[in-house]
Amino acid sequence: MRSYSFLFFIFLFHNLNGQALSDELRFAQHLVVKKNYEEAIFVLNTLQQNPKLSLIQRDSIHIFLGNIYYNQKDLLRSNNHFDSVSVVSHRLSSEAIFFSSFNRAYLKSYSEAKQKMIRYVPIDSTERQLRFLELAGLSLLQRDFKKFDSLQHFLTPTNFVTDLQEKDLREQQKKILSQPKKSPFVAAALSAIVPGAGKFYAGNKGQGVYTLLISAVLGLQAWEGYHKDGPSSVRFIAYGTLFTSLYIGTIWGSAFSVKLRRDQLNETINDQILFDMHIPLRTFFH
Repeated sequence: MRSYSFLFFIFLFHNLNGQALSDELRFAQHLVVKKNYEEAIFVLNTLQQNPKLSLIQRDSIHIFLGNIYYNQKDLLRSNNHFDSVSVVSHRLSSEAIFFSSFNRAYLKSYSEAKQKMIRYVPIDSTERQLRFLELAGLSLLQRDFKKFDSLQHFLTPTNFVTDLQEKDLREQQKKILSQPKKSPFVAAALSAIVPGAGKFYAGNKGQGVYTLLISAVLGLQAWEGYHKDGPSSVRFIAYGTLFTSLYIGTIWGSAFSVKLRRDQLNETINDQILFDMHIPLRTFFH
């Protein structure tokens, strides 16, 4: 999430029905460009109390505040302002809807994000392409591959806003589908047979070898203690307890390793999908 350019703010406020910027608005613009967000929030909130503001000016302030909180990663507050933008200006309302939907996707509220995009009515081909791309990204985040494939037919490869990200989303789909289908149950069973084998199966080869070596040392010490000193010896009880604890923990840990590795891979893919959804929004609106 990055700050927005100076040119964007000039464009935004020089299109408020041709009205000149007030000193307060100019000052708020200056603060945002300098990334003095807290001061800008104070100025904008104060300016909101002015009863003489037009509706489009109020919408612009909501866009300003929505973008500030977006940059601060305070997405709930950001959405409060984006959702407060009226439909008086399509330019402002479309930005608010797209970024509100993206915020919800980032917060993993995928169904809400998708509903916003479904209800949105684009007015030109670029907006339509952008809408389809966001819906495609949301479908991937939900692992709805059938829906994702159906949306590919509506994306135009030559559109400069969405072209690169459309290709990358297809790559992310391939990564998801090519993930190894490893089972936590199989990992646990392997470690029950040979301590550490389940972690090796999960992809943690170093941990698997280490666990096997430690288990072998503890097991041999317990076996030697049993045969030399008997089952009631301190040596057998100590090493036997350590071996048993490690053995049981390894079984559970191997199953967890499979799930953890799968979750980490999916999280990495999801981050890239969100990145691909965000870049066209920044390109188009800013």
